[in-house]
Amino acid sequence: MTLGFIGAGNMVTAILSGVFKQGLARPEDIWLSNRSQEKLLPWAEKGVHVTTDNAVVAENAQLIVLGVKPQVFDEVLPQVAPHAAGKCILSIAAGISSGYLKERLPGALVTRAIPNTPMKLGLGATVVAEAPEVPAALFETVCALFSAAGKIAVIPEAQMDDFIAVSGSSPAFFFRMAGAMVDAAKAAGIDETLALQMAAQTMAGSAAMLTESGLTAQELTRQVCSPGGTTLAALTAFDEFRFEDMIGEAARRCAQRSRELGK
Repeated sequence: MTLGFIGAGNMVTAILSGVFKQGLARPEDIWLSNRSQEKLLPWAEKGVHVTTDNAVVAENAQLIVLGVKPQVFDEVLPQVAPHAAGKCILSIAAGISSGYLKERLPGALVTRAIPNTPMKLGLGATVVAEAPEVPAALFETVCALFSAAGKIAVIPEAQMDDFIAVSGSSPAFFFRMAGAMVDAAKAAGIDETLALQMAAQTMAGSAAMLTESGLTAQELTRQVCSPGGTTLAALTAFDEFRFEDMIGEAARRCAQRSRELGK
């Protein structure tokens, strides 16, 4: 299958890296467009067909990934529409519904996914919206684009906006927490590089415990705490500053913004 990518930003770069790593497609079977020639040059050197014309990608590819921001969809979709009938169109943008895409891309087989930036390291977490009208083999190909660089989950499209805070935007939550931990360590005279390494390793180890121990987040929290100990003392600040309420509000605002961007 000939793959097409409109946009050459971070997420498309991560997807393509997974495609090449897993041998899902040959460079000569891939078309890529972007406004910036500079971003296209590295892919051209790999043998990918590159162009600044989105219509050329839509004309030549069978599965077309819309890897641009939601704000420019109204500009891009008319360029794709004349070539969309009978092809699979995959959007990775927040908020853009399949109904909106089907209306503007008559005859297209529409799918949606929300990946995240750890895909760059092959550690992505991507949710793919159910698409019953897409043939099973084609939908499996869509899923393979993301499973090549991490884990995927297939969910009802109605949950996509709310799920962005779980995996799409949430890497920034962990980066902010790690940054705050490093700042606290620096204030205590600890080397910044060492603090970052140890905080990141602790996050990675904690994530592994969440997925492999079979215990809930609450149960694991209790395991770390001993009566009268340092962890309990630290968590009193979480309680006083209403940590769970803050995360809940962050998730609500994330979903609301997705709906505001949506069409």
